[in-house]
Amino acid sequence: MDYKTAVDYLKKSMIYQMSLGSKELFHSNVWGWLIENDKNFINVFIPTFEIENYNKGCNIWSKREEKNRDIQIWLEDNNGNKQHIVIENKIKTLPTIHQLEEYTVNLGNSLFFHGVLTGIGPCTLDLNELDGKNGVTGNWSYVSYEEISDRILEIAMHSKSELIKNHFEQIEEYCHILKCINLILDTNINSHNNYLTYDCDYDTLNSLRIADIFKKHKGSQFINYVKSRKEELETLKPDGYCLVISQSFHNGKTTLDIRFSNWVNDETPYNLLGVQIEGDQFRIVAERNARLEGISADCIYDNLKNKWFDDSYDKYKNKTIFGYQTTMKPRKGKKYDTYNTNGYCFVYQYYDVSKIEKDYKSLFEKIKNYISKASELLKNM
Repeated sequence: MDYKTAVDYLKKSMIYQMSLGSKELFHSNVWGWLIENDKNFINVFIPTFEIENYNKGCNIWSKREEKNRDIQIWLEDNNGNKQHIVIENKIKTLPTIHQLEEYTVNLGNSLFFHGVLTGIGPCTLDLNELDGKNGVTGNWSYVSYEEISDRILEIAMHSKSELIKNHFEQIEEYCHILKCINLILDTNINSHNNYLTYDCDYDTLNSLRIADIFKKHKGSQFINYVKSRKEELETLKPDGYCLVISQSFHNGKTTLDIRFSNWVNDETPYNLLGVQIEGDQFRIVAERNARLEGISADCIYDNLKNKWFDDSYDKYKNKTIFGYQTTMKPRKGKKYDTYNTNGYCFVYQYYDVSKIEKDYKSLFEKIKNYISKASELLKNM
């Protein structure tokens, strides 16, 4: 199957259009229905799960959206001993280690047995960080949508369930939809390997309503590269500060943060310095607790101009930040942009990513230079 064929198939598929109402819920509902009607579909997510050992007097049932888990599979033996499997479906949003840690727990007298994370393409997290968390025996594994498609079809072809047999054509179409989604996203995500660029076939991705998924995965690839070199940044960490590397999504743009922070809570004074890349903006950022008396955007900027921020910027005469072209247009004659809330005051300048080297290695070195500079400033603040 080629790219154009996959696109045409999704555009003509009624089932695909139905899935767009709530992408993650739709797929989780399908998987839950399959498992409910044939327990062999557990092997889609855990191929090593020996279903025949549990069919002998063991109760197996699944629940949707129970205790905030997308799918929860309960296993109970003849003596009433319980274990559970967690399936966390992630296609529209990206998971975090902290989020999965919360699911790696025992529930009452039920022991955590296994966690399964699903998504498009390769896994975005190091699941080894979760193995054995909180003293729980068990582990996490990852299954891609492409693997799910192949395994569902294989099990459905041999299922003895009358319901599965009667709905085989719909199941086959569903599996083909998964393959098409995977092919289209993979093609766009990998079209500029090792470059942080969001150039893609936007007309197609927007028409299929998966452009946001593409952006999140492109950002995730780069943030994983940064994490792979995390130790180089950790060595620069000032006493009392932690290195924060995170990803989020705002106003249709992927936001990547690499910064030092000594935040404890919203009531305690804190400093934050680092880099934020949002869409095509390479931002130099500073943040402080807005609840403290005397803290304002002007105060933060004035304390850091010519040390962290570029005070030579001029909206009319010098549209550059540290020599790089910027499309920044601050209001009221300011030399910076800002976000202010009741909890924090966030100040930044930015230049355009399109005007700098976008390959991972060059971008990382640029980030490292700013992180090193931030370290020296924080030591003296």
